[in-house]
Formats: sequence, structure tokens, C-alpha cells
Amino acid sequence: MDFRSGYARMQGKSYAEKLTILDEMERKGIPWDMRGKFYSDKGHSLVMVNDIKKGIEYLWKAVCVGETIDIFDQRCAYSGYLMAMHYLEDVTDEELRDAHFLYEKFFPNVVPFSHTWRDRKKLKIGYLGNNLSGCVESKFIVPLLAQYDRERYEVVLYDVHRGKKNWLIENFRKNYGSMVLWRDMGDTNIEEFAARIYEDGVDILVDLEGHTMDGITLQVAAYKPAPVQICGIGYFNTTGLPAIDYFLGDVYCDPPGIEKLFSEKVLRLPHSHLCYHTIIEPSKDPGTYQVHNPIVFASFNNFAKITDGMLDLWHRIIESVPGSRLLLKNPSKDLELVHSMHQRALQAGFREDQMDVRPSSGAEYYMDEYMEADIALDTYPYPGGGTTCDALYMGVPVVSLYGRRHGSRFGYSILSNAGIGELAASSKEEYVEKAVALALDSDLLTVLHHNLRKMVRNSPVMDGKRYIRDLEMLYEHVWDNYRRMCCSHLGLE
Repeated sequence: MDFRSGYARMQGKSYAEKLTILDEMERKGIPWDMRGKFYSDKGHSLVMVNDIKKGIEYLWKAVCVGETIDIFDQRCAYSGYLMAMHYLEDVTDEELRDAHFLYEKFFPNVVPFSHTWRDRKKLKIGYLGNNLSGCVESKFIVPLLAQYDRERYEVVLYDVHRGKKNWLIENFRKNYGSMVLWRDMGDTNIEEFAARIYEDGVDILVDLEGHTMDGITLQVAAYKPAPVQICGIGYFNTTGLPAIDYFLGDVYCDPPGIEKLFSEKVLRLPHSHLCYHTIIEPSKDPGTYQVHNPIVFASFNNFAKITDGMLDLWHRIIESVPGSRLLLKNPSKDLELVHSMHQRALQAGFREDQMDVRPSSGAEYYMDEYMEADIALDTYPYPGGGTTCDALYMGVPVVSLYGRRHGSRFGYSILSNAGIGELAASSKEEYVEKAVALALDSDLLTVLHHNLRKMVRNSPVMDGKRYIRDLEMLYEHVWDNYRRMCCSHLGLE
């Protein structure tokens, strides 16, 4: 088999099928000039089938091959490496920070744009994303597009995604196209797209992606196309990029002292740094809920987030609640991933009658399937964000474990803002205890299921007007900081 023909064979294949072909290609020898691409592709595919540690090894190989990988691809591979590290339970906060801080080394020849002070009647805010319809932040961007103060701000949405747009992004354009200016990257390269943002005169650029989606938005932000740049909402750690001035957090996700884990200055919103909006309104009403007999625990998170340690905790919970079952549903329809998770659960001690492992049944059924669950169990150290909000909206209480770093505290923040912070646990023992206690209190379960949707709607988690006003106050704060810095440089202050 010719090496390059192997790539042709992979078209339309599942990640497991791609890996079979990639293994065959590797056995036959990798051409010198293809090593970077090969290692990156195999690393990405391994991560997608939840072989995280091996995927990280290959992504690191891609980063280290030197001249046989293009700098753009090398940066993408390193962003993939950083993303994958969040799935591991044995990586310390400091190790993650140090790995992120190395990211700036991949931009030795990038010359940032220069900026001078400009007084504005209206501030121009740019939001930078990658295929916003396909990412979790699609649930969190509606207030940014629909509820901002039009007397004070202009909003531009920049999308670096070059592929086909799906129905959701077209729906966004239909609903919010008159409220924001929408710019696609199209055929322009990274530097040209950064220049376009610069020429648009954006004052504050908010990167919604960080190192997700190969970190392409960060490669744009590295040119400093706006004088003030912020990362947040779609990413959950420092970017490690000096061109990013601030990181958006909140008082729950970012306790005092967390600054040492960031290259950016941390901005804390007084409530939640996320504001949730349902994409597809469910047809089922949680007011009809009745406690299942036996109790059903559930996780609808990406299977890659489910560590062996998490499976062990879940097994302890199931064993402590007689007859209870665990429902695991993946956002992917890949049956290989379902089989792999099923085998991992068996190895963790689950019996066949204690678990139900499923693939995605499609977006139209996803929300309604929460009605099959009594309690949602969050993952750790990479918790849910959108899935936690989805569960609460469907009346399903979520038990979440949190740590020190921003990205491990999403569940704690969401639950606290929703008024049920008691369901967040700071230790594994407490996590098990809270899940078991809730399962054994059928009256409390019924009350929560019947009232959680209303609680969430009336909380900062879904209060778009309050959220955008709080966010705009931060924009004014960072813009005033920039004004003061410019005046200082001119000797005017």
C-alpha cells in the first residue's frame, strides 16, 4: 500500500477504522516528510477513541519532529496535546500550567499589530470562534449576540471554520444576523484573517475557543489584532499566550490565589461566567417526573471524560443504592466507543444489569432522554458544562466533584448559581455520600425534578440580561485599563 493512498482509504471511516489503517501505514514505514502529519493524525484519532495517554504520546511526537511539520500544524498538534491533558486524572494543576506556558514558544516570528488609543462612542467587540454551531459554546453565545447594549457596543462575530455550515449556524444567522456583523475566514490564512480583524477596528476581541478545535483561534489572536484580548466561555484553562490579556472567570470557578495558574489576568464575573440557552426546546415536561424504581444514575458526557477513577466512584455509588443502574450516553454515534466503554465498565466491576451504555440517538431526542434519569453524575477532573445545564433544565439534579483549577469547577459554579450548591463535593468521599443520600430521598428527588427548570430559568445560569450587563461592566473596566496604560505611556497620567 502506498503511504499516501492510505489517507485516501480513510475517507468516511470511523476513528477506529482510521486507526486500523494508520497502524498498517506505520508498520510499513512513515516517509520522512510525512512524519509530522502522520503523528498528529494518529494522536488525534487515538484521543477520539478515548485512548488518551497513547494519543498524547503521538501528539507530542508530532510537535517534536521539527522541520518535517509546518508551524501551523505544529501549533495545532500542541493545542491538541494540551486539550488531551485535561482528560487525565494524574496531571497536577502546576503541570498543566507549565505545559500551557510553553505555548508562546511556537510563535517566534509573529509580529503583533501595534495599537494607539482611540476614543469611542461605541466600543467594537469581536467574538472569535471556530464552527460555533458544532461546539458547546453554541449554548452560551446567545446573550452575546442578542442582549448587548446597542447604544454602547457594536458586535462582530468571526468564524475561522472553513467547512460546511450546518443548520444551527444558519439558524443563528437568521435570528441574529441583523444584530451582529458576521465574518467568515473563507480562503484567507491565519495572518490575513488577523489583519481583517485589525482593519475592522475591533477594540476588545474575545476568543471563545482557546486550545479547543486545534487552537486555530489562538493562532489568529497571537497577532494581537485588537488592543485588548480576552479568552473565556469555551475554554477552561490559561492559554499561555502573552497576546491574551485577560481570562474570563467567576467567583466560584476562580477562588483567590488561582492567578498563579494563569498567564492572563483573571476577570471574575460576580455570578456565572456562562449563560445558558437551550438550542432545541425539549418536548417532555419534567413536571411529569416520577422517581424510577430502581434509581437510575446517568452521565451524558463525552466518554473521553470518564476516567477509571470516575468509574470506580460510580461503582461505589451503584453498590450503595440497592438495585440502582447507571445510564451512560455518548454524544457520538460511534458503536466502537460504546463497546469500549461497556468493556471498561465491566472491568471496573459493574454487572450487566447495573449499566446501560448507549450511543447518541440524535439531537432531536437528546434532551428528552434525561427523563430516563433520576440523578446525573458529573465527571472529574474534566466536568460537564453544557451537559450539566441540560440536565438541570430537564429537572435532573447533578452531583459534581470539584478541585482547585478553573476547569474542574464548572459544575460547582453552575450548581451554586442555580441554588443547589449543596450537590457539589470537594472530595471523592463527599461526592459518593451526596449521590447516595440524594438517591435514598425520593421526596427531595421529586421536588427537585418538578422545580429545577424554574429555578434555573430564574437564576444567573439563564438570566441573559443580567449576564450581559455584568460582562459589559468588565468590558468597560478593561477598556479603561487600556486607556490608562496609553495615557501613562504618553506621560499624560
